[in-house]
Amino acid sequence: MKRFLFILSASALFIASCNKSNQPANQSSQTDVYQKLYAKSIKLKDMHTAIYAIQMVLMTDSANSLRDSLPELYGAVNNIEACMQTNEETLKRYPNDEKFKNIKVLCLQQIGDMDGQFLLLEDLYKTTKKPQYIAQMASLQLAAGQTKQAVETIDFIISEFKNNKTDSLDIFIDENNKQKVPVVAAAYNMKGYVYMQKKDINNAKEMYFKALEIYPEFVMPKRNLEAIFARKY
Repeated sequence: MKRFLFILSASALFIASCNKSNQPANQSSQTDVYQKLYAKSIKLKDMHTAIYAIQMVLMTDSANSLRDSLPELYGAVNNIEACMQTNEETLKRYPNDEKFKNIKVLCLQQIGDMDGQFLLLEDLYKTTKKPQYIAQMASLQLAAGQTKQAVETIDFIISEFKNNKTDSLDIFIDENNKQKVPVVAAAYNMKGYVYMQKKDINNAKEMYFKALEIYPEFVMPKRNLEAIFARKY
């Protein structure tokens, strides 16, 4: 009986040893499978499956670089809480990464945190000097009813970028379409909007005409002027 128990124990140890030796290979194989699933899902734009594939990879390889794709994927499926959480974790690893800061701005926009957005946009402008960030700051100020501050920001844009012939801003001309326009032209159009809100039609027209002087194909000031003349202000 003792001999039988010894044989069983030895067999169990042998099996356990085999399982341990095979485990890394099995894990590696599983990781490869889920990485392929992720790649295929991204190609098919199946974001939910892509998220699942990454989570399965992270079960065996918690430091896999695919984890940095999670914030964008969660944002794509409108899971804002998960997007924010994974993005914060990613920002701890890459605190100065512009892409992940932008994702955070979008998350803050979704939850209505205007102060948080403004601070982050201010930081992005200081570190990159890209005009889209300060233009977004002006838009936030207008949305918050901070007209005086918005005008100051717009005037700063006009002054700072008056000789800039290369940078442009994407301006929505309807729900689905955008137009690239010179930065200062966009700023004049925004300032025209401010004057329209104040019922200062003459100054509004002047701003819209200035926008068109810089960029005659600019759709929005054309529409705004058409609306003004149609109402015979």
